[in-house]
Amino acid sequence: MRKPAYSDSVFINCPFDNKYGPILRAMIYAVYRCGFYPITAMIEDNGLDNRIDKLKRLIENCRYGIHDISRIQLNPNKLPRFNMPFELGLFFGASKFGSSKQKSKNALILEGTKYLYQQYLSDINGIDTKAHNNDPMQAIRLIRNWLNVVSRRATLPSDQLLIAEYRRFLVALPKIARASGFGVNRIPINDYCIMAEYFIQKQI
Repeated sequence: MRKPAYSDSVFINCPFDNKYGPILRAMIYAVYRCGFYPITAMIEDNGLDNRIDKLKRLIENCRYGIHDISRIQLNPNKLPRFNMPFELGLFFGASKFGSSKQKSKNALILEGTKYLYQQYLSDINGIDTKAHNNDPMQAIRLIRNWLNVVSRRATLPSDQLLIAEYRRFLVALPKIARASGFGVNRIPINDYCIMAEYFIQKQI
């Protein structure tokens, strides 16, 4: 895959565990289908690379960002996950203190339940978050409508069409995965991106 342009790149900051998988997969499909490229911390794997340096590099190369701060549950050790708010902070800082190019950044901030963030991340009070209600189809709708507004591109499909196409992709995915030697629930993220992009190319 060619390196996408800054204005086509969407940084996705979200959990990567199996429970969140259905929403992440829906996000990736929506971003591709709208004509953009999803960028996550999983696309690179270099044992010599410092994680913060990698995040800085990825964020620097993306005009757009989707940040899901809904994962607030405590782990078995009764500790929260701070990665998503931290990465949102990096993206926010780049938009405020970076070059003129970085100041063109635009973000969609997602949560599971509307306004719940006010109880654990009150510093962003006043920012218009969107709630996906843990529904992958709602996540698709929110991403499509946001990209339509911020990019002003006339080529985006309607949310209804995008969701209908994604449902067809989910039906086809087990066969696509088997052809590549994967179980449908064990597809590595980069392989999933290739599968989604290939399916979309065939559709349009």
